[in-house]
Amino acid sequence: MNRVAAIIVNYNMPERAGELAEHLNNLIHWPHDLILVDNGSDIVPPSKHTTLRLAENVQTTAGWLMGLHYADQLARKRGEPYFAYWFIITSTEFVDDEDQLTPMVSFLLREEEAVGIHPALTEDSTTMWEHLKAQGGHSPRRTWMIDNIASLYRADWFDAIGRFDPRLFMAHGIDLETCWKARKEGRSLWVHEGATVKKVTNVGYDMGRMNMDARERAVLAQASMNTVLGERYGPDYWQRLTEEYPVGD
Repeated sequence: MNRVAAIIVNYNMPERAGELAEHLNNLIHWPHDLILVDNGSDIVPPSKHTTLRLAENVQTTAGWLMGLHYADQLARKRGEPYFAYWFIITSTEFVDDEDQLTPMVSFLLREEEAVGIHPALTEDSTTMWEHLKAQGGHSPRRTWMIDNIASLYRADWFDAIGRFDPRLFMAHGIDLETCWKARKEGRSLWVHEGATVKKVTNVGYDMGRMNMDARERAVLAQASMNTVLGERYGPDYWQRLTEEYPVGD
């Protein structure tokens, strides 16, 4: 069936999580399971769409890993492995009534060397990764890296590389490392111009929902990258992960 596990991690953002869940439930036609992980919400109640509720905030990466563990059990129960995992953050917005998932899965099924694909970001999205923004096309275009805004990864490949490193607990750097591994193996990554989402940076921090400010999070994220990725790839890890094994956009 080539089923997809769509995993959203929510921390004190039930409104945005709910909008994502309702889009998935009503407008995404490809077979999928919504796994909405509440990451210990402690300011506002969890979303009514919550699948898995954690007692404490274990941060984004661990929230996704917990969602993956739940997906593992669903797959085992059914005797049907997932074809892909779709990682979505609550800073993501589905801005229209389109089905973003079906064209992306269809592409991965056609292109066996492709392991990751992402909807193009709207022009008004706030992101440091300008290459993810829509360029006016309608078809997938190859790229060097996709962010975990709404990233779709082929499950068998993603499982084989060990998934995300839980030590990168703030989720910064897991996208770079995952995509570096794909390029190293000669696998391909894509942005689908025929599917779009919007990214609004720091929306939860601006709403006062994160129990820290955005600057504090950035300091913690940088420290974890320096420790984990610096240990693994050396002090020039950023240059290595962004420049090694280049491909054309």
